[in-house]
Amino acid sequence: MKTDIGPLRTSESRSQSPVQDMQSESPVKELLKLGCHSIRYRIRHEIFNECVSTNDMKALQTEVLRDEVVKGIIDSQTSDGWLGHRFHGYDSLEAGIRLLCEKGVSPEHSALSNALLSLETNAARIVQEMGTVGTALDEGGFGGTRMIQATILAYAGVESKPLTQEQIGIALEGFRAVLAVGAIDEVSESYKGKLIFRPGVQWPSIYHLRLLALTRSWRIPKHQELVVEAVKRLVKLSPIPYIRVRHKSQLIAPASFGMQDFNPVITSMNAPQWMIWFHRMELLARLGVVQAVAELQSQVNTLRQMVDKDGGWFTKSSSHNYFKQWGAYTGLMLERDWRISRRRILDLTFRSLLIRYYAMIWQRPHGVDLWLT
Repeated sequence: MKTDIGPLRTSESRSQSPVQDMQSESPVKELLKLGCHSIRYRIRHEIFNECVSTNDMKALQTEVLRDEVVKGIIDSQTSDGWLGHRFHGYDSLEAGIRLLCEKGVSPEHSALSNALLSLETNAARIVQEMGTVGTALDEGGFGGTRMIQATILAYAGVESKPLTQEQIGIALEGFRAVLAVGAIDEVSESYKGKLIFRPGVQWPSIYHLRLLALTRSWRIPKHQELVVEAVKRLVKLSPIPYIRVRHKSQLIAPASFGMQDFNPVITSMNAPQWMIWFHRMELLARLGVVQAVAELQSQVNTLRQMVDKDGGWFTKSSSHNYFKQWGAYTGLMLERDWRISRRRILDLTFRSLLIRYYAMIWQRPHGVDLWLT
C-alpha cells in the first residue's frame, strides 16, 4: 500500500507507506504513541482501565480539551448549557454531547455536565422541536423524543435517572417484539406506494440499540438471552427494507439508521456501508451478543483477517463524509482530519480495536487478545 500523502513522522521519508511506518511495534502500542489524544485517552481508560485521576490521564484530558473541534463546541455553549441550534440532527445538543463523549471529554467537565442539565431543563423546547413526530414514535414503541433523551444521558454514562430506566424497559420490549416475526410482511404493509408498519407493531430503532449497548443495569440473564435471540432474528430477517410509521395520515421516518442489514458481506461494502457497519458492530459488541450470534462472530473474524494482513492495521480506503460529519447518526472520526492517510488508518484501527475488545470482553473478562504481542 504505497502512498505519498505524507509521512507518519516528520523525520520519515514520504516514500514509506503508513503501514510500513507503523510496523515497528504492535498497533495498540503505536496507537498509544501516535494516535490523537482522544484515542490515547480512551484506550488507556476503556481498555486498560487506567484511573482518570492519575497525572498522566489528567494531562491527556487537558490535551483532549485543546482539540479544535472540542474547543469549538465548548466555546459555542450558551449560558443555559445548550449546544448547537436544535435538539436533534446536525449542529444540535444531541450531536454536541455525543461528540464530546466520543472525544473522551470527562462527564464531570462543566461543558458536559451543563449540557446534560440543559437536556433535562429544556423539556418544553425539545418537545416543541420534535413535535408530534417524536411523541408518536415514543407512543408507538419506535423510539422518539424520550428515548433519544435517555440515550443522550447514556452517552455520558448516566443511567440512574427515571427517564433512562423507563426507556431501557421500552428498549427491551422493542427487541422482544421481533422474536415472533418470521417474515417482514408479517409486520409491514403497503400504503400509498410506501411500506409502513402494521397497526400495533413495535420495532427497535438505532436508539433502542444504543441505549442498551451503553447501559448496564438491565443485564440479567433473562434480558441478555432476550437480546441475543432478538439480534439473531434481526440477522435472519436482514436485509430489512425501509419501513415508515403511519401516524393518522402522516408518514414518519423512524430512526432506522444502521438497523436494516445485520448480516452484510463486509468484503464488498462501500465507504458509507463501512461507516454504518463500524457504528452498528461497535454497539453490538458493547451489547455483549457477538459471541452468541454466529453471523456477527463471522463478521468480526473477517475484520480480524483483514487487519491481520496488514500487521493489525485497518488500511482499507473508506473515507466518506459519514465518518467525518458529526450528527445524530453520522461521525466516527477522532483524528484532526483524514487528508493524511495514516490518520484514517489510526482512526479505523482504533474502531476495529474497540469492536474486537468489546466483542470478547463479555466472554473473557480477565484478558483478551489486543495485538499486544
